[in-house]
Parts: sequence; structure tokens; C-alpha cells
Amino acid sequence: MRFNTYGNRNNPIIIMLTSSFCSAESLSYLYEELTNEYFIIVPEYNGHYEGSEDFTTSHKEAKEIVGFLQKNGINDVCLIYGQAMGAEIGMEIISQSLRQHITIESAFFDGGTFLKQPKLYKAIMGFKHKSMMNKMKNQSVDEVVNWKSVDQFTKDDTETMRPVIESMVKTAPVITDGSIKNETEARYTFNFPPLPDEIQENIFFVYASDEKNFKSCFKHLIDAYPSANFKTLRGEGHLTYSVRKTDDYLKVIRAICNRNNES
Repeated sequence: MRFNTYGNRNNPIIIMLTSSFCSAESLSYLYEELTNEYFIIVPEYNGHYEGSEDFTTSHKEAKEIVGFLQKNGINDVCLIYGQAMGAEIGMEIISQSLRQHITIESAFFDGGTFLKQPKLYKAIMGFKHKSMMNKMKNQSVDEVVNWKSVDQFTKDDTETMRPVIESMVKTAPVITDGSIKNETEARYTFNFPPLPDEIQENIFFVYASDEKNFKSCFKHLIDAYPSANFKTLRGEGHLTYSVRKTDDYLKVIRAICNRNNES
């Protein structure tokens, strides 16, 4: 894993975690607007860049991130932000940080895939993901934006999601079949680590009400983390609000961080 950092180390720290199969650049539309106020850490997952080892598990990715914090003397993180699979890794970081006495003040997770699915389901999704990434190797961003499957995924708002799609097209030539298989396993093997109420109260889960992850995950999350904060967005696709209304979205991120300072 490699770590991209932006901003002044003396500012409050935000860790930003990407979706599956995406490079760190997929979050540039967010972190570039925050670097004057915060110190931003954006990990590049294993398997997502030339010369890296394969992605293995969310637990191992989180362990490397916690190790980076320890190595750099960081014992307080203002916010963990995660999209889709990044939300699952973020929850694992919170769990591991508790044991390592690292304070995570708040977390904001958008469209997280918090599921525990049977082997057959994971095998089917693994085949779909492998086919998708292999197809992307030979297509341009403009071609991928026009895929019918992408239309369904983004609620017919594919152009808005161009930054994420560009990132996946960039990752496609370097990601191995092994990493694709393991990321699929990670996306559908969430174990709902127990967290004390005072930690749950500082976690914010956001979903578009029409996205598949909301319909699959929301009830399980409420059951597992009843003290957490939950918000649904109408008329949006998976992650589209963050790109379509970036200024408003950044206000939410800042408000969560300022909430920490006011408490």
C-alpha cells in the first residue's frame, strides 16, 4: 500500500477511502477542496497500482493504514471518510484503532456495502467484477460511461460519475484477477464489529434511497449500530450526490469535523 498526503500536517486529519477498484484520484474532487483546512491521507489500496502486491482482505488493508498512523505518530484522526468498500475498510480501521488507543473522532460513510453474503453469491459477483474490469482494459472512459450497466448503477446520471469511472479505467490494466476476487470477497463479508455507543454516536451513514446498497444494508446497520446516525437521499444514485452537489457535500464533511471541535 502507498499513502498520498495533502495539506499541513498540523491541521486536523482526514483519512479518505475509495470505492473498490478505484485509484486514490477518484476522490480528488473532494480532497483538493479540503487541503487548506485539513491534512488529508488517501491510501492507494494494494493491487491498485503497478508493482504492488495483491489486495487480500479489508482487515489487512485497515491494519496497514493503522500501522501508517502509528509509524507517523498520529494518535488522533478528525474524520474517516469512505465510499462503498472504503466504508467497510473504514469500520475496520475504527475497530482496530480502538485496540491501539488511536482516537477516531468521527466517521462519514457513503453507500457502504455492509453485507455478509453466501459463497455462491460472491462467486457470481466475482465473475461479474472480473468481466467488467477486463472489459475496461480495452475501452475508453467515454465508452464505459455509456454502458447500460453504469446507467442503472448511477440512476441514469453516468456523466456525473465520470471521476469514479475514470479511476476504474485507470486501475483496470494493473489489477490482477486475484485482487478482483479478494475485493469481491471483502465487499460481501462484513462482520459488523461491535462498537461502544459513544463511538457509534459519531458515525454517519448516508445512502441514496434508490440505490441497491441501501435496500440491502440499511436494516442490518441499524440493528448492529442503533446509536449511529443515518441519512437517506431521494432522487440520487450510488454516490452521485457527492459529485453532483460537491459544494453541499463538502459542507457536510466540514460540519462533522467542526462538530468535533465544538463538543
